[in-house]
Amino acid sequence: MILAFIVGILFALIAQYARLNSFNTIASAALLKNHDVVQILFFAIAISSIGFFVMYLMGGASINVKPFYVIGVCVGGILFGAGVAILGYCPGTMLMALAEGKADALLGYVGGIAAALLFTLAYPTLLPLIGPDFGAINLYAASATITAMIVGVYAVVLLFMAFKLESKA
Repeated sequence: MILAFIVGILFALIAQYARLNSFNTIASAALLKNHDVVQILFFAIAISSIGFFVMYLMGGASINVKPFYVIGVCVGGILFGAGVAILGYCPGTMLMALAEGKADALLGYVGGIAAALLFTLAYPTLLPLIGPDFGAINLYAASATITAMIVGVYAVVLLFMAFKLESKA
């Protein structure tokens, strides 16, 4: 837990240095003018994938995969993307902006919490509308060796793409 906290602080410092909590940075990434955000995310996901897998093998992490509902995932992704486009923050960068005292970030968090509460209350009613349940889809195979290969290839591909992307700005 302490290691995760330290890594989180380091990532936040890198994100702050790269100005990932700026509307202009997020907007330029969405317009494909600047790939800094995507590069940092690819790097972070690659490293955290390896870290999570190691913690999982050591018994320090567990996997609780939720059922896969296609319509629910698509609608949720659209709503999430709309929120990022409107505010210019993803949840992590919104927290950084909130710490800087930006009022729009406070509005985004209040709206996000209200939407999550509303969804939680409406979930039993919405369940028949969010599509068929495809079960808990999971790439972690029964064999640790196969899973290590999947995680390793995934991390290498993400790191390769992170280093190959060039910012246009």
